[in-house]
Amino acid sequence: NLSNVALASFVSGAATSVITSPIAIVKTKQQIMVWGFRKAIRETYQSGMNGRPQPLNGLRNFYTGFGVHFFCDSFGRSLYMFTYELLKRKLAQVKCGEQSPHSNRISTQNLSLPERMICASSAGVTCWAFIFPADVIRSKLYAKSLNAQSSLTTLDGIKLARQMVREQGFRSLYRGMAITVARAGPV
Repeated sequence: NLSNVALASFVSGAATSVITSPIAIVKTKQQIMVWGFRKAIRETYQSGMNGRPQPLNGLRNFYTGFGVHFFCDSFGRSLYMFTYELLKRKLAQVKCGEQSPHSNRISTQNLSLPERMICASSAGVTCWAFIFPADVIRSKLYAKSLNAQSSLTTLDGIKLARQMVREQGFRSLYRGMAITVARAGPV
């Protein structure tokens, strides 16, 4: 059942986003600031504290823009797996000559590796086309967090998206998409 695939993938993406969000923040700071791992952790924890220890705020910094990250990981994974399974089933259906769109008896086990790769590539391109604007906002939030005096929220991401569209048009939400989609195919 494709709805079970989509739901399980969503839950998986949602659960892993709790772990991958802090990892992405630290990785971004290491790449942009050329910091080591420990310094990136320390600076992330301490940013916006103004010299006053505030443990909850320090932990909150690791979840800058979490809502956007959650969207990318959960909805993105759900759409990817749904599309991948749907394409495999449709391809198997075509190979078997089966005309009934509701047939659950068609097996995808006989698909070749190249056929599976085509399904996976197409699912990756579809996923990125859907989540790319959110990924742009996420990247910009991470970059902004380097100079922020407090942790940035999902609401800050929405404000940032509105500002980008107002100042630069909708195309600003798709800058870099061509290369990302081109990379999504082979990966």
